[in-house]
Amino acid sequence: MSLCPPRHLLTAALLLVCVWPLAVVRAEKVAPVQIPELRAAVAKALPLLERSSAFALQERACFTCHHGAHPSLVIHDAWARGFGINTTNFEDQLTRAYRGLIEDGPRFKDGWSIAGTADGPGTALWMLEVAGWQPDAITASATEFFLNDVKHPDHWAPPMRRPPTVGSEFTTTYLVLRGLRNHRTPELASRIRARSTAVGKWLMTAPARDTEDSVHRLRALQLLDVDEATFQTELKELLAVQHADGGWPQKLDTESDPYATGTVLAALHDTGALAVGDAIFQRGLRYLLQVQATDGSWHVRKRTHDVQPFFDSSFPHGVDQFISISATSWASYALLRAVPLTAKKTYLAAHPQAAARVLAGARPNAEPHFTEAQLAFFREKIEPVLVAQCYECHSVRAKKLKAHLFLDTRAGLLAGGDSGPVLRPHDPDHSLILRALLNDHQDLMPPKKPLAEAVIADFRRWIEMGAPDSRAEPTAKPTAYK
Repeated sequence: MSLCPPRHLLTAALLLVCVWPLAVVRAEKVAPVQIPELRAAVAKALPLLERSSAFALQERACFTCHHGAHPSLVIHDAWARGFGINTTNFEDQLTRAYRGLIEDGPRFKDGWSIAGTADGPGTALWMLEVAGWQPDAITASATEFFLNDVKHPDHWAPPMRRPPTVGSEFTTTYLVLRGLRNHRTPELASRIRARSTAVGKWLMTAPARDTEDSVHRLRALQLLDVDEATFQTELKELLAVQHADGGWPQKLDTESDPYATGTVLAALHDTGALAVGDAIFQRGLRYLLQVQATDGSWHVRKRTHDVQPFFDSSFPHGVDQFISISATSWASYALLRAVPLTAKKTYLAAHPQAAARVLAGARPNAEPHFTEAQLAFFREKIEPVLVAQCYECHSVRAKKLKAHLFLDTRAGLLAGGDSGPVLRPHDPDHSLILRALLNDHQDLMPPKKPLAEAVIADFRRWIEMGAPDSRAEPTAKPTAYK
């Protein structure tokens, strides 16, 4: 579908802008970018991506696309091309992605809302697939969740609009299709075929409205192999909006930027639409090299409102760092398309014990994923409040246990009582314990007196961390809460 404005707005001049550059660029001779130059650019970016992705694991226990998946795709590709990587951090990223699927399992099964809807698990499956993870019951639960989502029978919708990374129906649909293809099970095969047929028809007619749409429409068309003519039309229109500087814009009325350019080049390569030696591709690579910052990053200004509380992950560019780390990831990924592979296997195939380490770390109650700082936060901020406000009715010391609910162990929080589980790690808005502390649910026992806003904020942060809990026995004496 066209990235150009509606037909009634087109003038002859605009038609020339949209169509003419394609022929010019194809005829132009461009000196190829040399591999050492590409490797040097990636070598500058890689430490930033590794450092910030590791930092985000400590600050945000939930799986993230911008700080987790996008950098990890680059880290794996860099490893496969002979770059040295922090293997501990990479395996930690895989663990976080896989643990997220485990923790979302009950919600997959019951159809509850999950953070990121299909985008989160879809991106996690892509990340695991690239690393060489083999399909299993956990990944299958995510694919079944995708199939059970029939709000839009012919495609999948994003959870919100947070452009450019979140908000495109084509992006969400591609992530799901890729997950279904690479993590399918024989039991789901017929359902996947039927749904793919419906999606293929939607792809044939749904219009791409910006570069993010067009990139993932192209990817999805290639993945389903629906119609070569439609694929070629989308390809031509995407190539036609390349700017004179070699980059692509997010929208027709914006300047070239590294995020759009990186995602376009990645799609052109991964779909087999364009060889890296093509003049168009080379001009895109040259643009990325020219706009890389001296610190190794690529800067893109955010164009959406904040959806999550901001945290400084040590990545450059301040409030723009979330989109900039994604842009840096995709720019690096694009540059690596032109660097020859040196590894013949995926990371997990080359390191058989790594999968076992990921499995061990990803189990819901595994201790290694809680840092000492997180456990100290629980002991100092959370446990004293539980003792003072909750233990009288919800612990082994209670004279009369209420609602069959124990709050003096992590297992009790996770098991819940008459109202079901009261704690959903990483999901404070759906954790009944937080709603009880807020006094906003009539069926829940509120605290003895209203809690300070700072205490409520501590509980929210604790749940976002994954609810670290150092209590092995309910007899441990916590710090006094006043």
